[in-house]
Amino acid sequence: MKSIFFSFIFLLSAPAFAQEYRALQNVGAIPQGSEIKVQAVKPKNEFFNPKNLNPESPTDIPTIKRDTLLSVNSIKSKTKSADVDVLKDLAENDGLVVEKSAFSANDQSCITKGTCTLNSDTKVYQSSSFNFFDWLRDIFGMGEVKSLVTPTIDERTNPKSAAALVMNEKATQANRAMSGQDKSCTELAPELKYNRLFQCGLAQALDAHRKNMATGKVTSDTFIFNDFKNGELTGKMYFFNSKGELAQVLPKSPIPVARGVNEFGANFRQTPNGAIVTRAYRPPRAGNINDGIELLGLENGNMNIHGRGVLLHGADPYAPTWGCLGVAGSYDSDSAGKEERGGRPLYLDELKSGLLKNGGVMIYNFTPNKAAQCK
Repeated sequence: MKSIFFSFIFLLSAPAFAQEYRALQNVGAIPQGSEIKVQAVKPKNEFFNPKNLNPESPTDIPTIKRDTLLSVNSIKSKTKSADVDVLKDLAENDGLVVEKSAFSANDQSCITKGTCTLNSDTKVYQSSSFNFFDWLRDIFGMGEVKSLVTPTIDERTNPKSAAALVMNEKATQANRAMSGQDKSCTELAPELKYNRLFQCGLAQALDAHRKNMATGKVTSDTFIFNDFKNGELTGKMYFFNSKGELAQVLPKSPIPVARGVNEFGANFRQTPNGAIVTRAYRPPRAGNINDGIELLGLENGNMNIHGRGVLLHGADPYAPTWGCLGVAGSYDSDSAGKEERGGRPLYLDELKSGLLKNGGVMIYNFTPNKAAQCK
């Protein structure tokens, strides 16, 4: 703990960060035969892989050399799929990065000329902002303790600011514990148990669960409640039963869950609002993310999610997805156990072998759109 404390002190005394930190997440491969254009990445961007962050030294951020990366600007492909559409959209919005070493010997013109037609499938990464504040809070186990002095956190909060805010909140938490205000319990924390908005969302979910159980579209008594009511980059995933009681599914509850980069809705790059249901876990599926949980919409406003490839898949929950739900876990069955970030639990892997194995599990996304119905 001393090393962590002094690392924070050093970081707080450092000059302000001028770079924008960008997390690189595995997002699949551009298919063979695609014509692509690439260029140098922006000089202000500082890239890192969240799976390389060390919980024992959370302010030590190993970055990836910019000269080893290229930004993919456009993709033309004859392959028609939702996954390729995602890659195209990422490329057009400065959100797709490739390592120079990923190009085969026959594709070196991509590097030298900035354009080529790929002779091989080429692995690429999604480049997105990272929520250091929530990541650090989770490292220190402060997921449900709210500081009275902590402001609203933007997902682009840099490591220096995040460390300062977390240390401030850690002190607040210690004061609460010493004064007897911080009592641990197995039920919902008082600030949620008596929170009108949270309880309204839970009531919405229970109503949707009852109706869809009656029609047979949902078969599991346990459902997932994703609390995105404030529109945060990282939400909280809870597990409840049909009586509205917390269900013991994972050792930790809630767990962090990511949403789409364009927040919530029925359009491309948006995470659906409201009730959806899982299909049985049958890996691998076709597409870039081979081991995701397929989802079906249960409401008029989210019926298109399967067609546009919205999944629950392994991802770092502190960086946005491209419309999917992202939970800590491996990306595909071939690399199960290898995608673990910093020794953290592979929650999605546990869910795939347990709750989500047979499908029929309702997920309720309580988003700002749904929260507005509570007024």
